[in-house]
Amino acid sequence: MKNNKQKTTRLSSLKKGKVKRIGFFERIGLKIAGYADGKRNLPRDGHLDKEIRSYDEFASQMWGRLQVEEEEDYARLGELMDSIAHTKSLLDEAKATLDGAETKEKSTDNSRKKGESKLTDAQVAARRSNERAKRLAPLKGRVSSLESKLTSEIDEFSQLRNKIIEDNNSTRMICNRVRDHIYQRLDIYWNAALRKHSDKANMPVIPCIEVASHSEAVYMEPHKILMQKTEMFSKELSSDEEIKEEAA
Repeated sequence: MKNNKQKTTRLSSLKKGKVKRIGFFERIGLKIAGYADGKRNLPRDGHLDKEIRSYDEFASQMWGRLQVEEEEDYARLGELMDSIAHTKSLLDEAKATLDGAETKEKSTDNSRKKGESKLTDAQVAARRSNERAKRLAPLKGRVSSLESKLTSEIDEFSQLRNKIIEDNNSTRMICNRVRDHIYQRLDIYWNAALRKHSDKANMPVIPCIEVASHSEAVYMEPHKILMQKTEMFSKELSSDEEIKEEAA
């Protein structure tokens, strides 16, 4: 329930669309701060650091929440890859056993048995066919069961992998939008500071700072290898499906 609420909040932020514009009162506050720092020739101190820290805190919070939200999904994704590989192995064995049994059944005796002298040839053939079907039924049932399990696991794997990728992308987009908003704030502040600065000629036209956070890298680090494996695994599954379609 908690994870669903976090996801709803994140998606709500994403649906807001464009980067939030600077409001009137927000703009006035930034200009006042810029004028004040410009008069003291300190446009690089205080306010700029505050803006950068605010973004870092926001990004850390977003990626931290996503970690909590996705923790079980990453674990399940790893489990599914192992399970799919195991199920595929069992299915290959079951199919090989069935093929061998079917080949053997083709060579079984189709002649009449005791008490069947009055049956027609068609009736005898039908009996032998039913007997073969009964002997093969458990093997066919196992193949069908494993195929169903494999399909279910592959579907869950694909859906879960896509969900994680989409959640990561949505979080990244939200952070980028907030970062762009911070840059807008810095531009307004910086322009105001330049107007009051005593050494305008030697001041850069724009603030030479980068609004960034290492939160995404920290979040992705423990999942990087797993997601690389899922990428290769997904390609292998797609390749197997293409081979099946060509053979059909």
